[in-house]
Amino acid sequence: MSLHTRVVLLDFRIITGIKKCERQYIDGSDGKNGRALGDFGPVCSFGSGNEVNMCDWSSPNPDPAQQRVGSPSPIASWTLSTGANALWVGGPRNDTSGDDKGGYAFHETSSTSNSQTYTAVMESNVQPATGANGKCLKFWYTIQGLSANMLKVQVKDVENNEVTTIWDTRDHTRGDWKEAQALYTYTKNHTLVVEAVPASNNEPFNIFRGHVAVDDLGVRPGQECIGLCSFEGGMCDWNNARSDDFDWSLGRGTQNPITGPPRDHSSSGGGYLGGAYAYINSDFPRRPDDVARLESIEFQETDPNNPPCMRFFSFLSGRGVGSLRVIIQDVVTRNERVLWALRGNHGSQWIMAQLPLSSNTPFKVKFEGTVGTPRLGDIAIDDITIISGPCATLPTIASPPNSGDCTFEEDTCGWTNPNLRQRLDDLDFTRLRASELSFPTADHTIGTAAGNYMALENPERKQEGDRAWFISPIMTGRRQVKCLSFWYLMFEPLNDESEPNLGSLSAFLKREDSLGSIILTPIWSLHNFQGLTWYFAQAPLRADGDFQVVFEGVWGSAFSKGSVAIDDISIFEGNCPTVPEAAVVRAGDCTFTRGSCGWQNVTSDPDFYWVNASPLRRPVSMNDHTYGAPGLSGYFYIIMLYLEKLNIVDLFMEVRRVTHTPALMTESFGADTNTTLKVYQRPAQDTSNQIINNLTDDVLIWDFRPIHERLSGWQFGQVSLVSSSRFQLIIEGFSYNGGFTLDDFKIYSGQCTRRPKNDRSERVF
Repeated sequence: MSLHTRVVLLDFRIITGIKKCERQYIDGSDGKNGRALGDFGPVCSFGSGNEVNMCDWSSPNPDPAQQRVGSPSPIASWTLSTGANALWVGGPRNDTSGDDKGGYAFHETSSTSNSQTYTAVMESNVQPATGANGKCLKFWYTIQGLSANMLKVQVKDVENNEVTTIWDTRDHTRGDWKEAQALYTYTKNHTLVVEAVPASNNEPFNIFRGHVAVDDLGVRPGQECIGLCSFEGGMCDWNNARSDDFDWSLGRGTQNPITGPPRDHSSSGGGYLGGAYAYINSDFPRRPDDVARLESIEFQETDPNNPPCMRFFSFLSGRGVGSLRVIIQDVVTRNERVLWALRGNHGSQWIMAQLPLSSNTPFKVKFEGTVGTPRLGDIAIDDITIISGPCATLPTIASPPNSGDCTFEEDTCGWTNPNLRQRLDDLDFTRLRASELSFPTADHTIGTAAGNYMALENPERKQEGDRAWFISPIMTGRRQVKCLSFWYLMFEPLNDESEPNLGSLSAFLKREDSLGSIILTPIWSLHNFQGLTWYFAQAPLRADGDFQVVFEGVWGSAFSKGSVAIDDISIFEGNCPTVPEAAVVRAGDCTFTRGSCGWQNVTSDPDFYWVNASPLRRPVSMNDHTYGAPGLSGYFYIIMLYLEKLNIVDLFMEVRRVTHTPALMTESFGADTNTTLKVYQRPAQDTSNQIINNLTDDVLIWDFRPIHERLSGWQFGQVSLVSSSRFQLIIEGFSYNGGFTLDDFKIYSGQCTRRPKNDRSERVF
């Protein structure tokens, strides 16, 4: 018996022409004449409306008496539903076509505090041996909610009920449907099993709503899994290049015991007899540095928001082995880039490899094997797969120099903490194994307690505002926009009485000017509690010349028991949008924990101006708003004691036919009822970054005056900005006896209503 698997997740729709309630047979027939054993026949779209159905798949209806709490592997049935019933029974709001009447199968993963969690199981009819070309299982899936843990597909042997996982994922889809493909071969009768796995009973998440759903489930000939290959049925979508020295060959096992491999990857771990792989033969007449190239068919440009990840297994054994490289070629310009490379002997073992594929033009992928010492080292590859979403390069030593990719399973891949002499931070990011702490219970890479990640150091004694930098290797920008992707976790225990004060996680682009001074450009930032699990993040990197990426973690409270952590960093070519949207950093955004973010004083009086608060210089009992911490210098303030002065802060900002919403937190203090705070918008009058003092074009867009009595606590304000060109914002404070504090400026996309309402006859805020 032999089982071989290749998996691909794609973001573009390959299943076409699907209509709900229609069965689509692979052979083009209407299915009226029946089907032989193993003819899956339809792509199952689970019907629509009141006519949802399981097609040729079945889901067990277990005896409730056998599903007692504590029973081993309790199972449940998948639920058939539509988006129209999502709020009632659960599941996504629509099917893959966007129709809330279209059917799908889903499993509600949450449970009550005193009940058992169940894995939902869906099984196909019995299938015969697949043949050498295998079968391609295609489907769409979505995973959502804290209690949703995993979706997996297994092959189940009909004779002995043994199961082997051929595809799985834990990554949530952020409300989207994603396409998956799994190519597999099997030499005996079998079934396919689709499982939706909830969080375990001992996890804190199982009481929260969540679901795993599948749609458009169908099996096709193996050739329809584009780009995937295990080499049992030939080279698939891969071909030997014409412009090299010799060709890649197909084999089942080496005849040279000192080079290997003795078997292909899938059969090497068990008693299976089948299987094949592609390899370069270093026997006569090969000579040192001979090159063989295996190239893919042409692929279309990748989605900059979600480029694919290619995985395969490599075998480099023998003291004279040469090198293996993976190259991406732009088919328009013929330019090539090396994405992955290994050289030398790596032992008699198959090594799992992965690398991100990103290109804004059509491209080909090439495997390049180079001969070392003839007869003393062969190179083999097997089980090529392509999955959806960026990934960090594995193994780490195969990454291009200073790539920045890292899973942190082996080391930190060139990412470093600043040394003490640099005086850039107070703490470190530390590499932790998930089993060392009670939370998080798993890393992101392998999803277990044995996995590693990087976390903001959390000593027993720390100060509010203590920060740590984690700096990438030096990289070079060549006018192409790159994308930084990573996974993050920001958790703090909260109750009904506590305020969020975890701190922040930010990413910066770091460069040096001609004098060696550090220039930091914020590209991504989130504050305080963000959730109970790992979340995906990305941000564009725009830089020419040498640059580094800096992650900065900041503790908001000296007593925080939370976690700020990152994992699975990948940097690739492409202009990606910022994820999540809340992490977008725009001109004017500022928490004032790191300077004034480009806001500048223009008050002419040297004794009277806006001041950045510090622990030693701030209004009495005035805490920072961002973290609620008294010891942080995290806001601007002005104090007027029987004075009449004008105070202005100025900023340049780019806006092009977009409506923006600026929001700020402000607190007023003092006895003067004439105390006012105003915001003006002024068109930019030149192209420099110099402050413009011409007040004639100022437009008052927001003002605030405390009415009736002094207000206590931070208050919220917002106003719409509309402009098709660059402009400045001016904030003006005025009082005889009183003052204002300002914090947490944020520019949002979209229109908004004024806050507070512009009605001086009523108390606002």
